[in-house]
Amino acid sequence: MGINTSPTNPLLRGEGSLIGVVQIILVKARRGSYLFIPHWPLINWDFFSIFKEILPELKKLAKQNKCSFIRFNSSVQNTISNKDNFKKLGFINAPMHEHAEDTHLLDLSKLEEELLNNIKKKDRYYINRAIKEWVQIRIDNKPDHIESLIKMHQNHANRNNWKNTYSAFSTDFVYNLYKSFWNNISTISASFNWEIESILMTIKFWKTCTYYIAASNIKNPKFSPNYLCQWEAIKKAKADWALTYNFWWVSPDNNPKHPIAWVTKFKRKFAGYDYSLLHAQDLVLSPRYYINWLIERFRRYKRGYYYKKPD
Repeated sequence: MGINTSPTNPLLRGEGSLIGVVQIILVKARRGSYLFIPHWPLINWDFFSIFKEILPELKKLAKQNKCSFIRFNSSVQNTISNKDNFKKLGFINAPMHEHAEDTHLLDLSKLEEELLNNIKKKDRYYINRAIKEWVQIRIDNKPDHIESLIKMHQNHANRNNWKNTYSAFSTDFVYNLYKSFWNNISTISASFNWEIESILMTIKFWKTCTYYIAASNIKNPKFSPNYLCQWEAIKKAKADWALTYNFWWVSPDNNPKHPIAWVTKFKRKFAGYDYSLLHAQDLVLSPRYYINWLIERFRRYKRGYYYKKPD
């Protein structure tokens, strides 16, 4: 078994058989450098038994790069058992999340009619009304459509800046997404009188389609095109043989004061279910870590975020 500094590192066991892949990202920041390992394990084996084997190598790699800690945003479920397993290895809760930890999922194995009927009547009204009002749906990745997404996304972020909810992705970042996942990305917009009022991007990963970027400028709230746009994205995902539609980041509860409560409420209207990943875990390697801890703790407090405790 070997670990190197390449972005993706294979884990080998036995007769050279590949049993897993881990991505290791070296993050250099003013508050201190650290190794970030997102959404791992991708392992065809018992996670924690393998984790114990490679942890010494991860520590060695971190020290070689003068890192003060290692951070895992793991893909294991948010359970007391998983939290205890990390704790036994010396990990503590990170002061701030790095990636989405609370998500909302929709089972696409159901019939389209059933998916629609599971939405509350008052919310189905917006979908049906938008259809009757001849709201136009467009699905493609043509340059002008991508530019519309970027422009609306940035304008949306600026309009909502007073809510302190999020910052827009950069133009380069969005274009790089299309460059990397072109065949698996859908750009979907809803327009009234040929003016876009709602637009979103989805990315399909094998059997899961993820709702990733969206923006809107609703001028007709009586038949808010947001609902029809999202419904068409769900239908497109189902037509592409996805089994799960991932609405991505939601708040851990129904607290209206949570920074993303407003968009969470909208996502939960499509009758899916919440799924919680274990909160980010840090392995402290140096006293310098606590400088980072204080800075991130302050940022989390200022922005109003909190995480769900294990069940």
